[in-house]
Amino acid sequence: MNRLLIANFMRVKKNKLFWALCGVMSLVSLFMIVHAIVNNDSQIDNAMCMFVIPVEIAAAVFISIFFGTEYGDGTIRNKLVVGHDRRQIYFANSITAAASGLVLSAAYMLPIVILGFPAVALPTVEAVKIVAVGVLTLFAFCSLFTMVSMIYSNKAGATVVNLVLAFLLLIAASWLCAKLMTPEFYTAHGTGGGSEYVRNPNYVSGIARTILQALCDLLPSGQAIQFSMGVSSPLWALSLYSMGVCAVCTAAGVVVFYKKDIK
Repeated sequence: MNRLLIANFMRVKKNKLFWALCGVMSLVSLFMIVHAIVNNDSQIDNAMCMFVIPVEIAAAVFISIFFGTEYGDGTIRNKLVVGHDRRQIYFANSITAAASGLVLSAAYMLPIVILGFPAVALPTVEAVKIVAVGVLTLFAFCSLFTMVSMIYSNKAGATVVNLVLAFLLLIAASWLCAKLMTPEFYTAHGTGGGSEYVRNPNYVSGIARTILQALCDLLPSGQAIQFSMGVSSPLWALSLYSMGVCAVCTAAGVVVFYKKDIK
């Protein structure tokens, strides 16, 4: 598998799209720094912790096109012809996708470290922990996008599917977070000028709240939204969810790819 990894990394190194996306991630980071300075923010935490959202979208584009090109150029078929095992090919591609996501994250973080820290503030310990957990969340996204790209051999089709999937997951996660953030009580003002706390009928409680929170924690997009809006669950639990998503997506991808008819 070492040869497969070396070949993949050499292709990534020469890939213009990859470096262009790294540049876009740095520009997004610069925008967040300027936003923090303009708003006189006392912390850089928010700019740091929201990195998963832009990086996962960039990863969806790169992974789809990168592995789709392997199908289009016959690279996958050639790897099989020379004797490489399908599982080795899949795992090598999964590692390559994760490593690419890590570099995209570094491209986002670099301006924050160089400019954000001195211009705004140093991050809190909690923010550093969230970034560490966020890397695992990004790996879960990469596992999902790799699974789709290795199963769906059409480059354009895989790109569309992964991008639609990325945005649908973010929309679903936003809805879940909005439901969970609905306050239990709201202030009602009476005609006499007084006010009282009234129970919000839209507040989710009981088993329904437990289920929604579990879904929000399980979805990588749910974790990404929480990182930028406030984490309500233990970080170690989110890490376990991310590793579980990685394991499930990788296992499913390997099984389907192993049986796939590659022309």
